[in-house]
Amino acid sequence: MEGTRDREGRPDIAWGDVDDDFVTEFSKRMLTSLPRRDQRERGEWYISGLLSIPGRKSMRSIASVIGGGAAEQRLHHFISKSSWDWLAVRRALAGHLDRTLLPHAWVVRPMYVVKTGEHTVGVEESFVPQLGRVVNSQKSYGVWLANEEQSAPINWRLILPTDWLQDKERRKRAEIPEGEGEAEPGAVALHAVLEPLRAWGLRCRPVVMDARDHDAALLARNFAHKGVPFVLRIGGTTLLLPNELLPTGHGERLLQAQQVIEWVKKASRQVGWVDPHSAINRSALVTGTKVTLPAPGRGLPLQLAGAWSGWERQPGELWLTNLTDAPPAVLLRLGRLTERVEHDFAEISTRVGVRDFEGRTFGGWHRHVTLSSVAHAIVTLSAARQQGARSERSLIRSA
Repeated sequence: MEGTRDREGRPDIAWGDVDDDFVTEFSKRMLTSLPRRDQRERGEWYISGLLSIPGRKSMRSIASVIGGGAAEQRLHHFISKSSWDWLAVRRALAGHLDRTLLPHAWVVRPMYVVKTGEHTVGVEESFVPQLGRVVNSQKSYGVWLANEEQSAPINWRLILPTDWLQDKERRKRAEIPEGEGEAEPGAVALHAVLEPLRAWGLRCRPVVMDARDHDAALLARNFAHKGVPFVLRIGGTTLLLPNELLPTGHGERLLQAQQVIEWVKKASRQVGWVDPHSAINRSALVTGTKVTLPAPGRGLPLQLAGAWSGWERQPGELWLTNLTDAPPAVLLRLGRLTERVEHDFAEISTRVGVRDFEGRTFGGWHRHVTLSSVAHAIVTLSAARQQGARSERSLIRSA
């Protein structure tokens, strides 16, 4: 489907009330690090296409509104073969969003993209928890800045399975740099966080992550070793050492997280939050207790928080954190930011094509998800601007 054009020849932005002048201005600001003018122009067109093209964002569909076949070749080179630095764009985006969104936390979220064939960079057959089955897919981690009203991705790391790392021919075809060599998902997630934290100068926020499909104890030790505050959702069978002596003679014996939190349920308090999917106020009973990990993490001071919703007999959520002085209610609200990110991933990121990259190169994937993140930020910031304008008009009318 071909898009329409405004009087200056640019594609109209067909996303609600997103203003195309804001798209142009924001895109220019985010792309100032690109060394050549033609690169910056193609970046602007690409972002505009992600916002304006309905449905799947293929290179062909984006090029169709700016000149067809020749434009498709230029865009393909710009994304898959060009040398511009995606990290510089992400750093500019992260700095701007950190100042404007005032995030409460960084949320680490996995992204699975189901693929056919074996040539897409990083693809392999593996179990995808969201689908509950083994599929041919590509897996990555995104780092999102989030508060209770908004969230947006700022960094991405692609998981490269061992088969890809050890196959020289595959590495060469996908143009995987020599320095890329981590296949373990937890290590990839950690480095996705350390990159903006150490190299971009962002303010440190708690890192929130659903670790139920990971080795939660290993993640906790690694985050703590790097000095990163974390709030990890864990499974009920995770083994912990309670700091307090519990009844029935458990003493210092290792217990499952679910058992530990049930012993202190009597100290729970009611906590409310707004469900981002339905905008409905919800509540839960929340409590917490001090714990530590078994060896080799023994001695690391941690807090376990649990939450019960409705008539649940067992805690529906368990969160492990090194924020040992934070009230359990605060931990629940931080943990709930994963729901904010899930909502915005479905409603914004997927609609601006974050999963739609069709190329095969490592750099092409990174450039695509970077420009998709800029497009996501435009939608998020536009909504905030419109909300601010409506509030201002309401104040004027009531004056």
